[in-house]
Amino acid sequence: MSSVLRPDALAGQVVLVTGGGTGIGRAAAVAAAAAGADVAVCGRRPEPLDEVAKLVADLGRQCVTHSCDLREPDQVAGMVDRALEHFGRIDVLVNNAGGQFMAPAEDLSVNGWRAVHRLAVESVWSVTREVANRAMIPQRSGLVVFMAFSPRRGIPGMVHATAARAAVENLASGLALEWSRFGIRSLAVAPGTILTEGLREQYDEDAIAGWTSAVPLGRLGTPEEVGDLIAFLATPAASYITGTTVIVDGGVDAWGTGMPAPAPEPREKGQS
Repeated sequence: MSSVLRPDALAGQVVLVTGGGTGIGRAAAVAAAAAGADVAVCGRRPEPLDEVAKLVADLGRQCVTHSCDLREPDQVAGMVDRALEHFGRIDVLVNNAGGQFMAPAEDLSVNGWRAVHRLAVESVWSVTREVANRAMIPQRSGLVVFMAFSPRRGIPGMVHATAARAAVENLASGLALEWSRFGIRSLAVAPGTILTEGLREQYDEDAIAGWTSAVPLGRLGTPEEVGDLIAFLATPAASYITGTTVIVDGGVDAWGTGMPAPAPEPREKGQS
């Protein structure tokens, strides 16, 4: 459980976290509750959401859960309906939901590209637009957080996903310019490689060790470190931060990928 911030740092605020059942989303929801906020979390599977609701309840805060597919606009509207019906307001939106896979760029299909961008860009805009128009613009206040990637220069085997996250990072800065007149802040958080349960399940120890070796601080980050940062950004102490990207990666973005460049493949005979 997070205890970095004062237990009343986010008192009176309502935080909506997409993809809030696991990993960084869960950590952000718990950190917000530990700082005094009530929380709404959504995701595809109800079981992880119920676990988050229990953690939030143990902290003495309220939690509304909603299982939905954010790629469907009517389900996005239903999620926002549920949060507003229960709490009457949404002060912070954490656009955490997303998905990606590793593949060489030359092997990416059009459908694979579209699948990632539909979830990481299109659905993110659908949620942001719905929350802004129905909650934040009318109440003339709010914070929208988008999730980017570090390193920001590109990640081998992930061009489809990094392109999507670069899009929402730019969206964060553009909305900060447009929506500041409504008192809405907009920014991106760019985590490096974070040691979530999903990372442990999907990749072997050698892959994890390789990523760790590329971090100047010598270790991978934890979901709680990112969750605590997001909670801090919602506090009055961060009220002058907008339109930028906050990087939490142990120094990876400054270092680059930290790996040798791949050796060029030999040219076939007859190639110029």
